[in-house]
Amino acid sequence: MPKLGWRFAPSVAAPLREALRQAFQPAERLRPVVGAPGRGVSSRGYGLLPRAGAVPGEVFVKVFHRNSFGSRLRRLLGRGQAEEEFAHLLRLRQMGLPVPQPLALVHEKTVSGQRRTYLWMECVAGARSLAELLRSGALREEEHDRLARAVARVLVDLAAQGAWHRDVRPENLLVSERRPPEPPAVTLVDLRHMVFSSGPSPAAMEDMLVTLAGFLLAAGAGEERVTQVVQAAADLDRRESRGLVRSPVEAVIGRGVALGHNLVNREVRKGRRPAAALDTFARRYGTADDAENYRDRRFGRSAHGRRVDAAERRCVERLIEELAVGGPVLDAPCGTGRFLAILGAGGRRVIGADVAEAMLRLARQSARSAGLECAFLAADVRRLPLADKAVDLAFSMRLLHRVEAREERAQVLKELGRVSRQWVLCSFYNCRSWRGLRDRMRGRYAGQTRRAIAREAAEAGLRVERFVPVGPLARQTLVVCTVACPERSRGGASTLDADPHQA
Repeated sequence: MPKLGWRFAPSVAAPLREALRQAFQPAERLRPVVGAPGRGVSSRGYGLLPRAGAVPGEVFVKVFHRNSFGSRLRRLLGRGQAEEEFAHLLRLRQMGLPVPQPLALVHEKTVSGQRRTYLWMECVAGARSLAELLRSGALREEEHDRLARAVARVLVDLAAQGAWHRDVRPENLLVSERRPPEPPAVTLVDLRHMVFSSGPSPAAMEDMLVTLAGFLLAAGAGEERVTQVVQAAADLDRRESRGLVRSPVEAVIGRGVALGHNLVNREVRKGRRPAAALDTFARRYGTADDAENYRDRRFGRSAHGRRVDAAERRCVERLIEELAVGGPVLDAPCGTGRFLAILGAGGRRVIGADVAEAMLRLARQSARSAGLECAFLAADVRRLPLADKAVDLAFSMRLLHRVEAREERAQVLKELGRVSRQWVLCSFYNCRSWRGLRDRMRGRYAGQTRRAIAREAAEAGLRVERFVPVGPLARQTLVVCTVACPERSRGGASTLDADPHQA
């Protein structure tokens, strides 16, 4: 029988202590539930405990293994990871800062000599991480603003009391939605990296803002979202005359951008993120001048460009009507917003994604001019920060026609199919068109055959329904695909309008 040692938080009353001891015997019940819906265990060993009728509310547990000599020595010296986080929880709760309610530390020693420590805390009901919320695409513009102010409030309160969370990443900020105009409740988790000082710390404030900005940008949140948080913190600090944000907002964001690039490069080096070969294509429109030239000259400087633009718009508009798309639509890459008015007709919500911030700025202007309410993401089409089956239609115009590598095309198609629950509509160059023949004769990349695109779509879990040339003898061809096992939307409901707690 394993030996158990219990250390409860002072706020836990004696009846609850006894209820917890009784509810979680034998020792196997101390471990998180594996495989139960909503109660899965992460690779780092944390999750929810089995439900116990005598215990009010859910109990969240983190498991710390103490089998190495170093971990045992740190615990004897009072510096074990579980003990430190438990102490940080108690201290931050006493300071009135938003952290989960600590319940207990439970030490287990088995007959075989294995040692574990379980850190118990109250589960924050209905909360989702900031990273998950941003990936879902479920937030409207005003909700982004409310969330930015709520996050800024927490960081300012931390720094004002001399507390410094050294790992402020989106995964460590839990958001619980409240009825507007009340701001969301933001809770801090993973407190092993907390540092405390004797008084207000401007260095802590700016370090937390830079860290959060870097991780947000690396996750594809976009510079606009980062600016909202940093600006909200600076405004709050100025109103309350705390003097915590001393650097200009632009300087803080610049440091965050540099950190974001370093994080992405580190993931590429470690093989966690594929090398960005498409970035060469994206860099053509990386500056404001490049983006404006594309918008003003690419389809407007010649009669041929205007004819191509009109033909593509007519073709896309006809297909959108024929497919009867009712739910949200993803436009990736959205470019300068050429198709936003068509995709957003009839009140459809549109998410525009592009890797170039310069393009996104012009797309936002296009949306405002058309009176559309769109969400925008700075994201690579191969790594979209959206939940599975988040939209009814994933639309990608003028991307695959320039992608020569088969693996990259398959990756793009697979990602579009992942985020769509019904349709994928994209374009490519048909190498058997008359212009494709001309390009082959000139030694240029001419595109792909319909058969090759259909085969790659099938490998990505898509089924090609039809090919639609953009005009007679045109090489630009639209391909209409359905997701292999589509989850049809019911009644045109949009995931963007759904309750953010349900997903």
